[in-house]
Amino acid sequence: MKSVSSKEGIANRVMREWPLKTSLWRKPRFIPLQFRFIILTSSLVTLLLAILAIAVGVQQSREIRSQVERRGMGIAQSLAATSKSALTTYSYVALSQTASQAAQDPDLAYVIIHDKEGRVAGHSSRRDVEGTFLQDDVSRRALLSKDMLIQNVVLADGATPALELAVPVSVPGSDRIWGVVRVGMSLDPMHRQIRNIQLMIAGVGILALSFSVLGCIWLARRITNPVGLLVNATVSAARGELEQEIHIATGDEVEVLADNFTIMIREILLQRGKLEQQLLEITALQRYLNKLLTTMSDGLLSVDLSGNLVTVNPAACEILEISPGTGESRQVEHLLPNAPELLRFIRAHLSPPRSAGQAELHVGPENEGKIIIAASSILTDEGNAPQQIIVNIHDITELKRLEARFRQTERLAALGTLSAGMAHEIRNPLSAIKTFVQLLPRKLEKPGFLEKFNRTVPRELERINRLIEDLLELARVPRYHFTPIQVRSLLEHAAELFEEELLLHKITLHMDIAAGLPLIWASPDQLTKAFNNLMQNAIQAMPDGGDLHVRAFPGPPPDGLPGPGDVQRDRKKSWLNLVFSDTGVGIKAEDMKAMFNPFFTTKDSGTGLGLAITHKVITEHGGQIEVKSAPGLGTCFTVLLPVKEFSERDAQMQSKLAS
Repeated sequence: MKSVSSKEGIANRVMREWPLKTSLWRKPRFIPLQFRFIILTSSLVTLLLAILAIAVGVQQSREIRSQVERRGMGIAQSLAATSKSALTTYSYVALSQTASQAAQDPDLAYVIIHDKEGRVAGHSSRRDVEGTFLQDDVSRRALLSKDMLIQNVVLADGATPALELAVPVSVPGSDRIWGVVRVGMSLDPMHRQIRNIQLMIAGVGILALSFSVLGCIWLARRITNPVGLLVNATVSAARGELEQEIHIATGDEVEVLADNFTIMIREILLQRGKLEQQLLEITALQRYLNKLLTTMSDGLLSVDLSGNLVTVNPAACEILEISPGTGESRQVEHLLPNAPELLRFIRAHLSPPRSAGQAELHVGPENEGKIIIAASSILTDEGNAPQQIIVNIHDITELKRLEARFRQTERLAALGTLSAGMAHEIRNPLSAIKTFVQLLPRKLEKPGFLEKFNRTVPRELERINRLIEDLLELARVPRYHFTPIQVRSLLEHAAELFEEELLLHKITLHMDIAAGLPLIWASPDQLTKAFNNLMQNAIQAMPDGGDLHVRAFPGPPPDGLPGPGDVQRDRKKSWLNLVFSDTGVGIKAEDMKAMFNPFFTTKDSGTGLGLAITHKVITEHGGQIEVKSAPGLGTCFTVLLPVKEFSERDAQMQSKLAS
């Protein structure tokens, strides 16, 4: 529980610091949601009222102006009808009186009557301009118009706007214009009425805005208070205080949000419990793995694809003489100066990354180092992409020493067997020679004795000589002249050599040699000797005839091949398979263990050194020979020879040999 509480303390501290960290990404000013809601609603109401006031003002202005125009038009047309007779009779006094009387209307700013020449015949407010021509733009436009003209003007005070209506005066039946009646309608009453309407709208708007603000405050509090509770709950949850429940009864989405938040908090509590349990399990597993790496006797290295040594356990430090704690995240070349073979092995598996490699390597000084077996595998990520190379190291130095002592014991035992076999094989010819030597003084003159002596003694001496030569062949270090060769030619030569003997014993030879066999690095003379011995044994095992099958093909060794060695340790290595199988008498199970021992033979004649020499030749080539047999079922010898990668020159030689 102590570890759990410490984890909770770390989690709580992270949660407390989280708002401070996230505040770096927030805006510098915080505006509560309630204020935002009130400001937004008030702005919308104010904008709506302003649009309403503008629309009403524009509409009222158009309506009042239209009324003013209609009224002014009626007055102007009435004055035009009244002034027709005065204009045609040039009664300027009557026109002046008409203008003065019409101007008594409070809505009229002025009345001006022009005669047909454009002089002012009557003016309601300025008698001084009567009989003159007005040169202002408004007057000129009015006099030039053939139809009714409406113009916006400003009165003499320069501040009061007005609306002028100019009506040409004509006599029925004549196209001639006898004058123009101009009526100026003041717009000041219209503007006062519009301002009153706007003030009324503003008052109503302010009252409506006040009620809307109060309604917004009430509604905002109804929404933001539950939201505030949720905010406080989230802040507490961010600080790690998850043991809380929120009860909000608003009957809307906020209540649903609060209920879902409570469910989410419960789910987080449940998931946190599971995560804490998983964290405890992961921590325990990590401690177990660390203890396993620490206590395992085999060395373990992990190297990333850049050549950095990521992980090394104590056993690897001891085997490779690396100081503990100095190997992590450093180049492997700098950490393994005394293990060049291991460095080459790691580099070979790094570019490109490949696994399932295994090799027997030497580390340390030349004569005092250790012998290890290194095996590699690939560590991949979720996408099956290589991340690291895992190298397992097993120290077999003591095993090699025991193996050497065991081999020495085997050699001594074999030497004893060899000595006994030599004594037996040499005793027989020596006994015959001794007998003839003892009889030589007494039977020298006997007819036929000397001829028999000359025939028997050299034969037995030759027998002893062949035996000694075979022993020397088995014992001495042979002279191997390795070169890239094609096995097909060696097998065909062996078949030609035993062609007559195969016919004599009624044996059918079946040759099955695959096309395009790879080159091997071998000594042709020594390998030919091994093939001849195998074919000779097969012929001797079939005195009454039979079938001899010789097959050659590349590929991995057959499944279930017995025996230790490189074949079993590296089945992915390239091999050349040679199989010699016969249909002879077979070999007993008790004789199988001694098949390759010197002087062991199941035939009536022979020294028993042929298979021993064959075994030596095959092993000297880095290969392996195995035998399977049973009485009455024949015998099968399987020879495995390693295939080597050659240069372009050697490949050309291979093509020549194949042709």
